[in-house]
Amino acid sequence: MMTVSEVSRRFGVSPRMLRHYEKLGLMASERRDGYAYRVYRPEAVQRLRLILVLRKLSVPLKDIGGILADPGPATAVRALEKNLAQMDGEIMALQAVRDVIAEFLKALKQRAALPAGAALLQDDRLMVLADALSPASALMQEERRKIVEKMEQAEQRNPGLKDVRIVHLPASDVAAAHAVGDEPEERAGSLIAAFVRAEGLWEKHPGLRLYGFNHPNPVDETGWHGYEFWVTVPDGFEVPAPLTRKHFPGGTYAAHMIQMGNFHEWAWLDEWVTNSETYEYNGSGTPEDMFGLLEEHLNYHDHVLETSDGEPQTSQLDLLIPVKRRGT
Repeated sequence: MMTVSEVSRRFGVSPRMLRHYEKLGLMASERRDGYAYRVYRPEAVQRLRLILVLRKLSVPLKDIGGILADPGPATAVRALEKNLAQMDGEIMALQAVRDVIAEFLKALKQRAALPAGAALLQDDRLMVLADALSPASALMQEERRKIVEKMEQAEQRNPGLKDVRIVHLPASDVAAAHAVGDEPEERAGSLIAAFVRAEGLWEKHPGLRLYGFNHPNPVDETGWHGYEFWVTVPDGFEVPAPLTRKHFPGGTYAAHMIQMGNFHEWAWLDEWVTNSETYEYNGSGTPEDMFGLLEEHLNYHDHVLETSDGEPQTSQLDLLIPVKRRGT
């Protein structure tokens, strides 16, 4: 048997990602009598190894679920054949683009005395090659689609984020739940969800929103940390223990939406803020509370209505970094 922390350290997967895999039904853990932490049996650890290998091969989680549920090889064969065919197409399309780029470079070097536009436009052969790659070419439509997908995949590795939004979060009273240790997100999230359901909060506060942050942040390889959730409530709303009422001052934030589990994209958003010519970090706090950074669980209103117990499953989050205009 291995604890969540042991599995997290061994395979380099965050406890939160492990819980996400469990919610998708890809693996399971259990809580032993008299033992404070949840543990994984050897067969669950082996399933995780397979999940991680298939993810490295770009197999979607949906297909991985089918592979794990199939006692035979048929589903795995279909999924890998599909991936291989897609990669073959991408290689061919990228090779076609590479060949055209090589021809353009050759022409430019041979006509170094001419402006680039003139050098290229005077070569009819180059224009024919360029037209073959244009959106108007029916022969290249599928190749272009695959090229775009390949570019998007490359941006996922070195994205230079283009989808960052600047948003204003309104000030609000919040009900706060905090847990530290084993699975703090699930324990704090279940407390918040039980409160929201018991109060019918979606009717009393239709615009309810759910924010969260590490508290404290993981500080070493064990992954030991806490998590705090805030759900917005009407001003002055009575909050029962063990929840506490706090006031969130709101403010301006740089926001980037992720799929649940892609927490490595925090580094991308931080890089965007650092390099922004217009905005700069405007937070406070300490490593204990993520320096004022927040995670908003999107569409929480519907998710909590769709579940009757425990923390609702969230598929999308906004990563939020407090910012201000430079020089203000």
